[in-house]
Amino acid sequence: MIRPLRYSLRMISRARGSALLRSGAVAVAAALTFFVLAQSSTVRAQAQDLAVGGIGVDTIERATISLTIIAVIVGALQVGVLMTRVVLQRMQEIGVLKAAGISSRDIFLVFLFESLIYGFVGGVIGCLIGLLIAVFGPMPGGEEILRAFAITVALSTIVATLAGLAPARRAVRAPAVEAINHAW
Repeated sequence: MIRPLRYSLRMISRARGSALLRSGAVAVAAALTFFVLAQSSTVRAQAQDLAVGGIGVDTIERATISLTIIAVIVGALQVGVLMTRVVLQRMQEIGVLKAAGISSRDIFLVFLFESLIYGFVGGVIGCLIGLLIAVFGPMPGGEEILRAFAITVALSTIVATLAGLAPARRAVRAPAVEAINHAW
């Protein structure tokens, strides 16, 4: 019997550079999300000052929300593609695990935990990058930073985990013999 979380951590530590790259894919989207969330009150105040002509606060807030949604979607797609690649690269390993009697549920959880970990680490890295970017602009208060940090890390973790569902399902559905004979 394997412990899915422990096995996932072992696989991530073995991947080293590519694991950082996978977390970096989420970090880019998380940095943008964090920056937008952290600066939302500053942007709102500036928008009210500049609300002249036809461009109002609502328009600017909608544009900000749209930008955040696009960043989250791009991050989800990146994680989905990267986790699909991970599953394909480890197909023979999946076949050996299945042949050794490891349950499909445990194999599914291994890949799901990897996605979750990449999302969490990427979210934290993205928040730190977003904080560095925010230093060059007007800094929001401490409470806003904490709120933005919590929302961004939670969102990136959830989105990365959901994006890892399809690749994890693919890993479980592969028959053991076909997976062992799979040539990448």
